[in-house]
Amino acid sequence: MGEQIWDVAGKLTQWQYTGYPRLNGVIPPNIGNLTNLKSLDLNDNNLDGLIPETIKNLINLNYLNLHDNELSGEIPENIGSLTNLTSLDLSKNELIGEIPASIGDLTNLVSLDLNKNHLRDEIPSSIENLINLEFLDLSNNTLGCYQHYNSQYSCEITCAVSNKCNGEIPDAIGKLINLTVLDLRSNDLSGPIPESIGDLTSLNTLYLRETNLSGEIPESIGDLINLEVLNLRENNLSGEIPESIGSLINLVVLNLRENNLSGEIPESIGNLINLSSLDLSKNELTGKIPESI
Repeated sequence: MGEQIWDVAGKLTQWQYTGYPRLNGVIPPNIGNLTNLKSLDLNDNNLDGLIPETIKNLINLNYLNLHDNELSGEIPENIGSLTNLTSLDLSKNELIGEIPASIGDLTNLVSLDLNKNHLRDEIPSSIENLINLEFLDLSNNTLGCYQHYNSQYSCEITCAVSNKCNGEIPDAIGKLINLTVLDLRSNDLSGPIPESIGDLTSLNTLYLRETNLSGEIPESIGDLINLEVLNLRENNLSGEIPESIGSLINLVVLNLRENNLSGEIPESIGNLINLSSLDLSKNELTGKIPESI
């Protein structure tokens, strides 16, 4: 397509190019001239090189999607200039370095997706400023765990999937009372599931698979009455399955496979009338299968 594809009218407010032939090469600095753009969608192309510093000039953008390219280098610090953004998707690229602290300036963000890059180190504490956030996906990077939570969050989190997070799930997780999805799978966490998990009463999906968690499943798990999917498989959880699990009457999937759970299967599990998938295999459970199942 050549350089001419980028030489578009300065009055353009929306630009989507996701078809064939795919765009190749770098995003040129002159993209910063398109100051009237409100939507820029270049996902699923073959763009490489850096995200240009001139991206800061697109101050009217509310939607930026560069998903599934081959962009490299760091996310520019001046990304924080795009204060009108409601959706930012840089997933499935080759981005490196830290998530810039300036990401916290994007206070209108509703959706932030940075999954499948090579981002490292800690999630910046400034992310707590994103009080309008409903979807956060930082999966498949090498990030550390974020432990600064704000009760004003309204997040659907797919947080840190396949990252190498160390440390425990903090009690403060219970302050995110509007969470509908919490996904921390395939991390290197430690310690127990906090009792405060029971405060997340809006959750419909809790995915803690392969996170190296230990200790007992908290009794407060039964407070998650809207839960439809509970997956705690392949951890080091011990003790008995709590009776309170029978309070999860909306549960469709329950997977506790490959832990160190012991004792009998509680009779209350028979209350889960909507359950379509149950896996309790590879534990140390004893006794008979309850007739209520």
